[in-house]
Amino acid sequence: MNRPYVWQMVKQAIDNLKGEVSNTYIKNYIKDNWGEVNPGTINDQILIMTVNREARINWKVNCKPRLTNSNSKYDLLYTTNPRKVVKYDLTKHGIWEIYKIGNDKFGIRKIESISTVNTFLFAWNPIKWNWTTLEQSIEQLEKSGKVTERWSCLSHKIIKPGDRAFLVRLGSEPRGIFASGYVVSEPFLSKHWSDEGKNIYRVLIEFEVLLNPDKEPILALDNLKTGNLGIQEWTPQSSGISVKPELVEELEAVWFNFLTTQNIRINPYASTDGNEKNTYTEGTAKQMIQTRYERNPYAKVACIKHYGYSCSVCEFDFEKRFGDLGKNFIHVHHLTLVSTVGKTEVDPIKDLRPVCPNCHAMLHRQNPPLTIEKLKMWLTC
Repeated sequence: MNRPYVWQMVKQAIDNLKGEVSNTYIKNYIKDNWGEVNPGTINDQILIMTVNREARINWKVNCKPRLTNSNSKYDLLYTTNPRKVVKYDLTKHGIWEIYKIGNDKFGIRKIESISTVNTFLFAWNPIKWNWTTLEQSIEQLEKSGKVTERWSCLSHKIIKPGDRAFLVRLGSEPRGIFASGYVVSEPFLSKHWSDEGKNIYRVLIEFEVLLNPDKEPILALDNLKTGNLGIQEWTPQSSGISVKPELVEELEAVWFNFLTTQNIRINPYASTDGNEKNTYTEGTAKQMIQTRYERNPYAKVACIKHYGYSCSVCEFDFEKRFGDLGKNFIHVHHLTLVSTVGKTEVDPIKDLRPVCPNCHAMLHRQNPPLTIEKLKMWLTC
């Protein structure tokens, strides 16, 4: 039988790690299973796979921007000191980033937590309640960019407007997450769906993604019950339970990856009119331009962490101009329309840029949008 590549040997050793070990332990494991292997080559492979080692960027496989929650085969170890490593655990060690410094230079850094609000899991069981207006809701979402539904909430004492919401289908197959959005109301009492004369707490959820599980793929429960996500209860008895804070980053990353790689009937991050949604609210004439992709918490935070809060076009910084009022405020712009590239993996650092609202509007004054470089030229004329 042919011997595997050295990196595959290291990976198998990693898969069998129990706690913290030294490089020597990994070398002995490889020797016991495959015989003598160049120790220097093993050291190199360990270094390449260690997410928080700066020297890993000296190898070509790590010379491109990447986040360590992207399921790369090279992001497997975390060093606790120069001579010992453990298995890389996203929930314990955080997300690390390989980022570009210059034309041919890269660096390593840890990015901040994505979760700035609480996250809740709501449930729908079609066996108990038939959502007869689901298709109409999806049509409204497609036309206006948003749709609001009320949902029962067990966590009514702690939930608040602005909190993140995911909706999971239970009962009959297919089962899994098929919608996401944000809570937009305080909890309120209303009649139970069974109309048995009792009241329950509900909240209004503004969905930005809403799929029909009977017509398109959803994020299956099997994918949510593996790895770190397996410690969360994904089939709750009651709707509106808390998602464990340490899992939110991974959940957002898995959901983001699903939405940007699956053949979804109505792509939540693209539209037929050039990736924009023009909506009118409460009869007013105010036009709201909204790109759904740019609202994704995972994508937006990863982009801003990398590039900062200054506009990529005019360099305007809201905090410097407005103080605390403008702190942490910026729009995020998609460089390439999702609708033009089709099914593909999307890199928030490669494909997004922070821009101020004025420049964002100007970028979208034509279809396809102006490039950031061309808009910069307008400012120098």
